[in-house]
Amino acid sequence: MKKFFYVLFFVISIFTFASDENGFGIVEDSDLRAAGVKVENIKKAKDLMKQVSSNYELRLLERKQLELQINKYILDNPEKYLKKIDELFDRIGAIEATIMKERLRSQIQMKKYITADQYMKAKEIALKRLSK
Repeated sequence: MKKFFYVLFFVISIFTFASDENGFGIVEDSDLRAAGVKVENIKKAKDLMKQVSSNYELRLLERKQLELQINKYILDNPEKYLKKIDELFDRIGAIEATIMKERLRSQIQMKKYITADQYMKAKEIALKRLSK
């Protein structure tokens, strides 16, 4: 169970800091290398996070667009557009499901490049580096 929380924290940390150019949040490339992660795996993990981040942003934009359409229908005449509103909510649900599926798949792929143990070790190294 403890390992599950480490992996969950690892994935959340990566998604939170996906836009960081020098590493994964407080964990820098040098910390990952010190934890035993190969340079090519760090590069692949960063590329994966960029791709995941871009896909996530696109899905959010698509969802926002649908929400705006729903709001337009609600302001115009909700009774008239009730069927369309229901269809838009179904599409939003499909987008949410796709986001969750993509997150799971990216977690599985990320484990190929950086294990949870390697990330936790790199995080400890980063915390020691930052506390100096």
